Amino acid sequence: MKRSAENLFRAVCLGFSLLLLVGSLLFGIRTAAWNETAAAYQRRAESLRRENAILLARCACSLSLEEIEGRAAEELGMQRLSAEQMIRVEEPIR
Repeated sequence: MKRSAENLFRAVCLGFSLLLLVGSLLFGIRTAAWNETAAAYQRRAESLRRENAILLARCACSLSLEEIEGRAAEELGMQRLSAEQMIRVEEPIR
């Protein structure tokens, strides 16, 4: 009887140890998958930060007066008025 109880105890301990081992391995696999997902999100966030910086620089550049004047002259053929081409319209005094 004592031998049978001892063998049962060993079997239970071995089963519990195997259960812990398998659980630990599965948790490690799941943790590795989470880490890979987090790294992918970090790479995407960094990519978006770089793209945002480029777009902000383009926006700042496209809003400069020199850029607007250059595009108006090159793309639309516009020119600055000379003094002879300007007409002053004054509001009548009331």
